[in-house]
Amino acid sequence: MNYIKRCISVLFDWVYPRRCTFCDRVLGRHEKYLCNGCRSQIPVPIQEPRCKNCGKPLPSKEQEYCYDCSQHEHNYDYGRGIFMYQPPLKESLMRFKFKGRKEYGEFLGKLMCEYGKDFIRQVRPEVIIPVPVHKKKKNMRGYNQAEVLAKVISRGFSIPIRTDLVLRKKFTKAQKELDRKERKHNLERAFYAKKEAGAYESVLVIDDIYTTGSTVDAIAGKLKKQGVKKVYFLSLCIGKGF
Repeated sequence: MNYIKRCISVLFDWVYPRRCTFCDRVLGRHEKYLCNGCRSQIPVPIQEPRCKNCGKPLPSKEQEYCYDCSQHEHNYDYGRGIFMYQPPLKESLMRFKFKGRKEYGEFLGKLMCEYGKDFIRQVRPEVIIPVPVHKKKKNMRGYNQAEVLAKVISRGFSIPIRTDLVLRKKFTKAQKELDRKERKHNLERAFYAKKEAGAYESVLVIDDIYTTGSTVDAIAGKLKKQGVKKVYFLSLCIGKGF
């Protein structure tokens, strides 16, 4: 039986070769997730001092909030972006989202588990909700990248995941192409939260990238209208913002 399983595994790797999550090179037989050349390329997670709201790095300990959070109120309570949105994760996420590299999600999700564990244990969410994508976009990609990451985190911490509580009912423009004002307007009617969401007091929203917080804010606002008391977020990467 083990011999058959090994043969199937070898055949599968030959047809669908495993690739390095960072550089996309085909992995060797004894390499897992990352090639030997990329093992030392795992970036250092954001350290203190960081924004008390979103977790972006701050230039000094005297500063409590980043420019974004000092200028704008958020619907969410607070959250963490684990890494800065820069190489090698930047290119990895682009392939993960737009080039069909769904298999990257296992390793990227494990990074979120490892470096986000203190935050997750601190906020103790009752349920995990991945940022939803419109069904049209999901059909184009074949999956929702935030949901792939959320499933890994759900398994790692035995926290239930719900993909049915928040829906994206409006197909919107890509957020990366818009400024803050346009992002907010773009998302005003994009999401819908079901009444059942109000059964939970604390929710953890999972996304791959946090930039200005417009997406998480829109979702948090909908959830709180349904009775959710606390909404937190965790993202693999976070941008510099504006």
